[in-house]
Amino acid sequence: MEINQKSFIFFLFGILMFSQGFAQRDTISTDKLIIIKQYSPTVNDAFKIKQKPSVKDTIKQKRKAVSYSFVDVPVASTFTPAKGTASGVRMAPPQKKYENYARFGAGNYSTILADFYSNFNLNPDRNIDVQFSHLSSQGGIEDVVLDDDFSNTLLGLNLTSKDRDFDWNSGIELNHREVNYYGVSDDLVSQIPEQEFSSIDPKQTYTKLAALGGIQFHDSFLKEGEVLIQNFTDDYSSSEQLLALSSRVEIPLGYEILSLNGDFRFLNGTFQTAFYDTNEINYQQFQAGLNPFVDLTFDNLNLKLGARAVFFNDFEAGSSEVFFYPDVEAEIFLNQESLKINLGVKGGLTQNTYENFSSENPFVSPTLLIRPSDQQYKAFAGFSAKLLSDLSLSAEASYSSTKDYALFKANPNLDNSSASRRNFDYGNSFDVVYSDLEIASISADLAFQADSDFTLGLYGRYSNFSTEADEEAWNLPELELKAYANYDFTKNWNFSASLFYIGERKDAFENVLIASNGLPISSGQTTVSIDGFLDLNASVEYRIIPRLSAFVNARNLLNNAYNRWQNYEVQGLQVTGGMIYQFDW
Repeated sequence: MEINQKSFIFFLFGILMFSQGFAQRDTISTDKLIIIKQYSPTVNDAFKIKQKPSVKDTIKQKRKAVSYSFVDVPVASTFTPAKGTASGVRMAPPQKKYENYARFGAGNYSTILADFYSNFNLNPDRNIDVQFSHLSSQGGIEDVVLDDDFSNTLLGLNLTSKDRDFDWNSGIELNHREVNYYGVSDDLVSQIPEQEFSSIDPKQTYTKLAALGGIQFHDSFLKEGEVLIQNFTDDYSSSEQLLALSSRVEIPLGYEILSLNGDFRFLNGTFQTAFYDTNEINYQQFQAGLNPFVDLTFDNLNLKLGARAVFFNDFEAGSSEVFFYPDVEAEIFLNQESLKINLGVKGGLTQNTYENFSSENPFVSPTLLIRPSDQQYKAFAGFSAKLLSDLSLSAEASYSSTKDYALFKANPNLDNSSASRRNFDYGNSFDVVYSDLEIASISADLAFQADSDFTLGLYGRYSNFSTEADEEAWNLPELELKAYANYDFTKNWNFSASLFYIGERKDAFENVLIASNGLPISSGQTTVSIDGFLDLNASVEYRIIPRLSAFVNARNLLNNAYNRWQNYEVQGLQVTGGMIYQFDW
């Protein structure tokens, strides 16, 4: 063992000595290598690969035709693509809506305008609405010799309640109107003695007091009911009372519902005198109607099938009658509901009242004959179409036949030799005459709405009238045109305007003398043409702060001196300005 160790030591020592001797014989010098030119490769030095290399293989194999087909294999997948979401857009906050409103303004012709509306919440289920409006003017129409002031005041209270099984409401309404019979012709003014003319008091006052109520059931075959009790009086001791009840019942019939509309009306009234004599005019009328119908809905068709029956009784005349009317209507939707076609035929018995007549023409005399109008049928066909996303068009053609259609006709200039003239005997009041009337009409309405800031519309209606014995359709225009616009050009400014045209109308003029024996003697009736008129109205409103705004209204901007009724010229340019305040309690 020791010999091996010694041998290993001598072996290592020999290797070290050999390495030392080899290192001493190294001849590599430490001179520096200096590069004179730096290498710059070029494109030509690069090895280029041919796009189509030559093939030297002399053995070519024929390609085999391959035919294949797809085999559909359903594969279960739980992948659900995420719905795309629009990037967030910051919208301007909507303008706050207030529940209470007050407006006051004044203008030329000593015009006063006032409106007020408020909603009081008594508790979460009950609230009271209060409404007040007033419009008055002291008149001042050029060349009018009698008083021509007017006023219209309305006050209303309404209580609304929501209960578990039904909702109900009740309220009262008071309306007071003052007008003047100022429409005396210029020729007649020059003929009336000054003393007699100065004694004319043309004022007429209408007062309406009404109580109303309604109920709507949630889960009952009786769906709703309404009641109206109304008393109407004037300055000449005329009075009229109306009681109206209505209800709607729904009865299931398989998959359909039979609806029954019922109504009940009782009308009672008195005029102190007739127009040609001093006899009192009384009227008592009752009608009860039933209107069953079924609404059917198909893919592109809505169909209403119904009829109407009305029982009418005239207590003063001692007569009664039953009327039957159609009630059928169809709505057809085409072109993905962008086009709707309307077809139908309807009818009904219209209960005329002194209150309704005075609202339409405040210059009627308190000597009217009141009876209903029997619209035997009205057939109509029309359509409404969405021409563009912001442009729509609707049109309708109709033909109706009505017995005892109510028309306004000027009363004659009455000269009573045995009694003094009344304030409305100077051809300055209107009677209601009844005529069998057939009307063929066509109308169209074009509406354009760009967003919610701008609205523009055009409306037109043409009618052709056919009366019994070729009489005139008194005070009915054949042509009616209207254009309207509304523009919110900033969040604080609003502008609206309307332009309308009413065509020529026909009325009558007559002088009647009441002889000493009480018989009227007429000078002959003359038909008078009342020219059509054009009227332009506009209003501007500026929002000062969210609660407070200022407004200016202008009427009859063209300053036309036209007649709305025979000898009743309207006011010229009327400008009213004021403030609007909105608030919450």
